[in-house]
Amino acid sequence: MGRFILVFAVGLASIQLATGQTTVTTDPVGFVQPFNGSPNQINLLANSDTLVSVPFTRPPAFTGAISSIASNVITVVGSPGWTTSPQQFVYAQGTQPNHYYALIGPSSSADPKEGHVYNVTANGSNTLTVDTTNDNLTGIPANTQVILIPHLTLNTVFPAGDANVSYTPTTNTHQFKTQVLIPDRTTTGINLASSATYYYINIGGNVGWRLFGDSVNTDHGDDVLVPNSYFTVRNQNSAPGLTLTTIGSVLTKKLAIPLATSASGKQDNAVTMVRPISVSLNNSGLGPADGSFVATTNTHNFQDQLFLYDNSTAVTNRSASATYYYINSGGNVGWRLFGDAVTTDHGNDLIQAGSAITIRKAQGTGSPVYWTNAPTY
Repeated sequence: MGRFILVFAVGLASIQLATGQTTVTTDPVGFVQPFNGSPNQINLLANSDTLVSVPFTRPPAFTGAISSIASNVITVVGSPGWTTSPQQFVYAQGTQPNHYYALIGPSSSADPKEGHVYNVTANGSNTLTVDTTNDNLTGIPANTQVILIPHLTLNTVFPAGDANVSYTPTTNTHQFKTQVLIPDRTTTGINLASSATYYYINIGGNVGWRLFGDSVNTDHGDDVLVPNSYFTVRNQNSAPGLTLTTIGSVLTKKLAIPLATSASGKQDNAVTMVRPISVSLNNSGLGPADGSFVATTNTHNFQDQLFLYDNSTAVTNRSASATYYYINSGGNVGWRLFGDAVTTDHGNDLIQAGSAITIRKAQGTGSPVYWTNAPTY
């Protein structure tokens, strides 16, 4: 995907605060620009799979403070006056196209959930009900910051107006053109197949994003693209190489990424860093110190591994181009690269902005661990 620099554009935007509606300066907005000068563009090659992540979020809808928590309900400070009929932050096809998540921000006291993300399932006039199926809100203190952000969707990353710009519509279902493949984030095991495949149809007035296996008439443009994962863009059947332009809000908070483990064997996790600049392995926040990455103590029995991908050549079913592990054996400590000497340090190797990452966890307890990365800008 190339090397990137970050261009910031800071401006004023109206966002809703806990005390009401106020005009404030938001987090920076930016885009990714390769060093070769082509602004914020990701090359999506013809006859190829390109593994893509968006290194920005959508602009926050609310930034405020938590007053209290009861089970999976967050009450915010003040009276933001959110609508409840219909519920302002609950998806409704055709009328409310956004799905929202709550990001737990910093606090003045210890907060074990800083950076954790929870999907919003309901809201009151000053409350958010969130999905805690795989997590909980335990330990979050009062006055912790909470940020409400709409998810990326197929329609926001690949809008209708970008047809033949970033993707090629399918005009004949015997020859699918651009497809978007979603990695499997729920099945146990490694080398997992995609869990969902989408295509954009334009046949006789039937237009929009569709899901393989569902009715050709059912719209899926509002389906979510998970913020801490990547997706694959597959161009085939003479779909030309095109470019995807990404732009959005720069995440200036910590982000905690859940990494699944399996009690029966190794487990793959399709993840990414929502950071618009390159970050070294040493500065990624991933490592044995907090238990997010298990160190290898014997190279006959590798523990956790990290895979990166090179999108520069045309190929489908793309394999990893680099595999890293963390060693801690007899004073030999740090990030290492498969294929290089076991004593050569690779901690300064960069994870490029917009990179897809697979983290293969060694056999564990079956419970997730969290990789918390902080901005380096």
